[in-house]
Amino acid sequence: MKIFVVGAGQIGSSLARSLAEENHAVTVIDPDEKILDSIGSSNDVICYVGNGASFSVLQAAGIEDCDLLIAVTYSDEINMLSCLCAHKLGVKHTVARVRNVEYTSQLYELKKDLGLTMTINPEKAAAEEIARIIRFPSASRIELFAKGRMELVSCKVPRDNPLNNMMLKELVPTLNIKVLVCAVDRGGELIIPYGDFIIREGDELYITGSPKEIERAFRRAKMYVNPVKELMIYGGGRITHHLCEALYKKNISVKIIEKDGDVAEEIASLVPSAVVLHGDAYDEELLFEEGIRQADAFIALGGTDEENTLSALFAKKNGVNKVIAKTDGDRMAMLTRDFGIETSVSPKTVTVNRILRYVRAMAESESSENIQSLFKILDGRAEIVEFIIDEEIEGLTGKTLRELTLKKDLLIAGIVRKTDAIIPGGNDKILVGDSVLVLTSGHIVNKISDIIED
Repeated sequence: MKIFVVGAGQIGSSLARSLAEENHAVTVIDPDEKILDSIGSSNDVICYVGNGASFSVLQAAGIEDCDLLIAVTYSDEINMLSCLCAHKLGVKHTVARVRNVEYTSQLYELKKDLGLTMTINPEKAAAEEIARIIRFPSASRIELFAKGRMELVSCKVPRDNPLNNMMLKELVPTLNIKVLVCAVDRGGELIIPYGDFIIREGDELYITGSPKEIERAFRRAKMYVNPVKELMIYGGGRITHHLCEALYKKNISVKIIEKDGDVAEEIASLVPSAVVLHGDAYDEELLFEEGIRQADAFIALGGTDEENTLSALFAKKNGVNKVIAKTDGDRMAMLTRDFGIETSVSPKTVTVNRILRYVRAMAESESSENIQSLFKILDGRAEIVEFIIDEEIEGLTGKTLRELTLKKDLLIAGIVRKTDAIIPGGNDKILVGDSVLVLTSGHIVNKISDIIED
């Protein structure tokens, strides 16, 4: 497809790189020539200097045969205007990043006029991901598939745990569980493990299974953490607001620490159920006084990665079971894990994942092999793709998995059939109506038939 990306910030540059790798014809528009030079030198994309909300700039850049425009500048107004201009110039599909809550509430009425086919709020999307983790704090990350019937959960194997030195093929019979370890991060190395793989302390395991089986697995592996009742948050910005909305009526006591007095007053008015404190997360006396040692979870949602990492480390040092840090840069997300902070959430990564899922689904819209979900894991080195099988596919459906010749570095991570979550074995088959989860590293899987070796 021919895709225009308006805005060359962190989200725009990451999208441009991923879309180019998937062989789309990508044009990036931004007024900053230096940023465009950097993107153009390392990616197979066309760069155009200018304002993406200008008719003349869009026309000069070749918008007439564009299939999709994605506007992800820092300005909601420019993003919406860019989509409107593209719509008026004949582009049928547009995506806009919109952060302002007031705009979000009006977009339902304005979508048709603006030509918007998708909007995304990075802060709200990040808050939704954090809320899932808060509900099951044993995990570092949780992704839902097949309307919640199957989950992908990641966790780090702690010291002196029953899983240490256990061979993977012994895991299911020893714990009597129905889950699949589909990927492992060992010191930054991505491994798609086989039965003779030996689990080690510090391994980050990526596990698929039904929610019930996932919880049973954590309990039996002595890694279950009780649900959060006392929550402390550093930072009173948009993510905090959206998170408190997502946790509303969850019987969780929330304390928010915000160093800016005006922001503290604003979040206090928006979230009257929370205790809001004007102070700094580096103020040890304040944190002790407000009970950080009694908190079940601490979430660092401040302005900078450095602030979040340091405050999260302080919380972890003082015995908080679940610590989550917001990060904006990929490198900092990796460093937080090196520091022992197992869970980090990036609004940029969440946004890019959701837009890529939309693009994949759009690219295959004329096919019966529909992409329902797409999530990049392990800093983008692997991804999980969910397909709906709605018709017979020659060479795939009806055959046992042991009869299929799958491509290297690829794994069928789960099958959902009606209400049943199936951990696939050699005798299982893919049938019409199934949701199929595919984990892949090194391959771009746009349709389910791509998993078969030619």
